[in-house]
Amino acid sequence: MHQENRGELLPKAVRIALGAAGRDVSAHALRQAVAGQVVLITGASSGIGAATARRVATAGGTVLLVARSVGSLQALRDEIQDAGGRAHVHPADLRDLEQVDRLVAEVLAQHGRVDVIVSCAGLSIRRWVSQSYDRFHDIERSNAVNVLGPSRLILGLLPSMRERGSGHIVNVSTVGANLPGVQWSAYVSSKTGFDNWLRGVSPEIRADGVTTSTIYMMLVRTAMLGESRSWRYLPGMSADEAAGMVARSIVERPRVIGAWWGRTAAPALMLTPEVVERSLAAYAKVANPASARSGLLGTLVGAAGRGAAFADDAVGAALTVAGTGAVRPLRPDRPVRALLAARRHGASPATTGAVGAALWGGRSAVVDDRGTLTYDELQRTATDLAAALHDRTGLGPGRRLALMCRNHRGFLQAALAGAQLGADLVPLNTDFAGPQLGAVLAREGVDVVVHDEEFGPLFDSTDFGGQRVLAWQDGGPDALGGETVDGLIAAGASLPRAPLPGQPGRSILLTSGTTGTPKGAPRNVSLGAGELLAMIPAGVRTLARLRPVPHAGDPVLIAPPLYHMYGFAAAFAGLAAGSPLVLRRRFDAEDVLATIAAERVGILCVVPTMLKRIVDLPDAVRARHDTSTLRMVPCGAAPLSPQLAQEFMDKFGEKLFNGYGSTEVGGVSLATPADLRAAPGTIGRAAPGVVVRIVDDAGHEVPTGVTGRMFVGSAQLFDGYSGGGSKEMLDGLMSIGDVGHADRAGRLFIDGRDDEMIVSGGENVFPQEVEELLADHPAIADAAAVGVPDEQFGQRLVAFVVLKPGAESPGEDELKEHVRAHLARYKVPREVRVVDVLPRTSTGKIRRAQLRALLADKPTP
Repeated sequence: MHQENRGELLPKAVRIALGAAGRDVSAHALRQAVAGQVVLITGASSGIGAATARRVATAGGTVLLVARSVGSLQALRDEIQDAGGRAHVHPADLRDLEQVDRLVAEVLAQHGRVDVIVSCAGLSIRRWVSQSYDRFHDIERSNAVNVLGPSRLILGLLPSMRERGSGHIVNVSTVGANLPGVQWSAYVSSKTGFDNWLRGVSPEIRADGVTTSTIYMMLVRTAMLGESRSWRYLPGMSADEAAGMVARSIVERPRVIGAWWGRTAAPALMLTPEVVERSLAAYAKVANPASARSGLLGTLVGAAGRGAAFADDAVGAALTVAGTGAVRPLRPDRPVRALLAARRHGASPATTGAVGAALWGGRSAVVDDRGTLTYDELQRTATDLAAALHDRTGLGPGRRLALMCRNHRGFLQAALAGAQLGADLVPLNTDFAGPQLGAVLAREGVDVVVHDEEFGPLFDSTDFGGQRVLAWQDGGPDALGGETVDGLIAAGASLPRAPLPGQPGRSILLTSGTTGTPKGAPRNVSLGAGELLAMIPAGVRTLARLRPVPHAGDPVLIAPPLYHMYGFAAAFAGLAAGSPLVLRRRFDAEDVLATIAAERVGILCVVPTMLKRIVDLPDAVRARHDTSTLRMVPCGAAPLSPQLAQEFMDKFGEKLFNGYGSTEVGGVSLATPADLRAAPGTIGRAAPGVVVRIVDDAGHEVPTGVTGRMFVGSAQLFDGYSGGGSKEMLDGLMSIGDVGHADRAGRLFIDGRDDEMIVSGGENVFPQEVEELLADHPAIADAAAVGVPDEQFGQRLVAFVVLKPGAESPGEDELKEHVRAHLARYKVPREVRVVDVLPRTSTGKIRRAQLRALLADKPTP
């Protein structure tokens, strides 16, 4: 993915004057030049080539699209034809001269002639020669693409052009051909070689009516440019603007088009070769990692590099914040009221409600199945509820309020009320069975419960003797007697004027409970000035790469349950950002799309199982709902398969983010859409203020690419399980319970759970990689794998698969062979069983104990 070119913010006229852009021609002039003409364009799958093809086809020319990528060419052809243009696909790899010869024969046979050749294909390699001692193939590849292929193509098409006495050849070169090719030696030498060849050919063929133009392109913002921080600030062009220069060369047919400074550079360099050589040597001394840099010079160079990188990130972060619309003028009294509210409640959920009311009182805060609450209404009802709970139940500091609600306003009102009183909050899993619920209530010492009516029988089945308040009644407000949230809000009680809590209460979030009764993980996040300062550099880096940019105030649809860490954190983060929270009590894939359209949702929070159901909707169903307002789709709480990530982005665009964390350590990392495209399966880079270390069994850090145990350090670490015990610690870092690795770009990957590793015949197998591979089979919708005891191997791997609707079972042997073709032999499951559905938690985690129980029952394969 190309980087943004901040220098392109300059007006085009200024960039032309600076020699950073070129003149275009009118649509009328281009139409007169190419209408009815056959124009062959190499490198047409992307960048300048694709942009040129669109321009020429719009002007009435017939474009022949040449590149290696058949899919990209077909997509461009369809786009041009849908717009009323004429385009034909001719895939060919210019490195293969036999393919070039076949291309020439095919084009002449099908189209009879070529009137204009636009040579856009190119291979750009930027590398110091000290990094190239064993990379002679870079020179071979560069010459094959930049010299031999286009030369062979022109030689094949020239005879017919000369016979007709007309034709034009456009050579898209680089301004670098006029400059010393430091770091670009393979690229510049090959481009210069073709330029010189065409310069020698040009006079001869002009005598027969065939003309040539060479365009010495300046900086063009395409994927071919690669990554460089400094280039972001140099004035340059978009691919469309570069295509305008190509259009000019077709219309005006000048011998050369280029920047004024490029034409004057060559003579100047020839006159001062020693000065130029010494200047570039000084640059290489500083910039080339292989050159010796020690002492004060090395220290200064390193500091300058880090400072420049941070400054670049700071600019990117500022642009991100500006793009969110978060910086807006406010009445002076509102920030003051918000600061006073934050001072009163501290690091507590109560702060988000109070600050939101102070800053955005009249804005929608909650949109649920009952309607809409503004920030003022949410804060007022939460305060009234807090007063009534304090008055009726004595809820306050040191006491605990449990919440067992689906996603609706009652959960938020109760959570804000409890937080205002300084009580500890205990969100309860709505999937609990009676025994689990009773055990958690007793262990956590819950005093008051706010729950939906549907969960009443569950509480009746426990020994809970505290007070209960109904948050949602399926039969309406008068269906049952007893205390209700609405009734307590209407009671008219009032809190004492002085704040009750001396310290904010804690939030006790529960673990997933996939291996037993969920554990309580209390935390009370409180950051000091030093910790906040330490987070600034990482925060700046994260903001700088955050694309696409969410917009402050965009409605946020939270599909994961609010009791889960993901849903809980998303809700209060949304309130803190001034966004309306869109909540639905039940998840339905099509209803989510309908809600996005109706509420103009900008951010959709989901877990992978929800994402899968959305992706699996028929195309006709998805087309019924306008999801164009959607800017960001954060996914988390369970592993996101590479296949699902790619499929979602292919259908909905580059909007998907993959978040990673746990109840015990909080948020750990975030993968952007660019990360997921570049490295499918990644969980991204560590979040601001988070340290991730990957170690072996002895506690030593492992090299890049090697799998090890993951340890995390941050201010979000929990205080230890409420029932006793904690996670393993290593040098102040906490075990997250996963094993994973990092790539050279610093992106993290999860390879499995350390307690799920299967040792079969002495070899280590992590179920996740087998599951992802099985799920990639065209007949498989879902997959899971577990280890079971085996007398011969210690453990054996058993896989469970769910078929896609309407798919025939591929058979156990075929699925085993599918795994064997991609993974080591010892990772092939010994058994593969087809099931109707995999047991999962409400956030999508596999319940492996239930799968092992299925094996004990010996179900039919």
